Amino acid sequence: MKGPICKHGDTQLGVVTVTLERGGSTIVFRQVHGEICENCGESFHSADITEALLRQAETAVAEGVERRKKVCRGGLISCGAIRF
Repeated sequence: MKGPICKHGDTQLGVVTVTLERGGSTIVFRQVHGEICENCGESFHSADITEALLRQAETAVAEGVERRKKVCRGGLISCGAIRF
């Protein structure tokens, strides 16, 4: 598929790091599977992956996690969360 942002590059399956920030919290997810645009590098994720990321981020922030490693959804996502 063409990259929805730049509309120039084709996407390829790959693994990326996703960083989410809210307020004073930063959540870093490593080894997230998705489609990556070969032109601009933007990554795109399925609805299931996106939902899992958001759910884990909300849990980490609610628990005040300082550092955590978790694998979910059959090993699709590893996350490390750091609260600043």
